[in-house]
Amino acid sequence: MKGIIDALRRRSDARALGVASLAAGWFAALAAAAARIAGARLSAGDVALLACLMAALMGSGATMLILDALQNGFGALDAFFKEALARSARRASEEAKPAPQQRAAARVQRRGYIGDRPYVLYGDGAVAVETLLGIRRFASLREAEEFIGA
Repeated sequence: MKGIIDALRRRSDARALGVASLAAGWFAALAAAAARIAGARLSAGDVALLACLMAALMGSGATMLILDALQNGFGALDAFFKEALARSARRASEEAKPAPQQRAAARVQRRGYIGDRPYVLYGDGAVAVETLLGIRRFASLREAEEFIGA
C-alpha cells in the first residue's frame, strides 16, 4: 500500500512541476511583452536569452505533463490487462474442474480402431475418433462407424 501511495505522490509531483514550469514560461513571455509595451529597450541578446528561457520552461513543462499522462495512462492500461488476465485464469480454473458425473463419463472404457482410424470409447458411451481434420466426438460407436464408413 505504501508503494502505491508513493507512486501517486510522484505522479502528482510530476504534474505539478510540469504545470509550474509551463506557467513560468508563459509568465516570462508575458513579462517580456509587457516590458516592450511599456517602452523598455531590450537588446538582441536579452530577447534571445528570454526566448531560450521561455522555450526551455515551456518545453520542460510540456514534457513533464506528457510523461505524467503517459505514466498514468499506461498504469491504467496495465491494471486493466492484469485484471482481465486474472479473470480469465479464474474462469479457466473453474471450467477445468469437472463435475462428478463428467468425471465418470470421461473415464476411458476401451481403445481401438474403426477402419484405420483410432478411437476412444468413454464411460458414457461417447466416442472420440481421430479423423483427417482432427478429433471428432460422436454420441455412440455406431455413429462413429457410420461416419467413418467401416
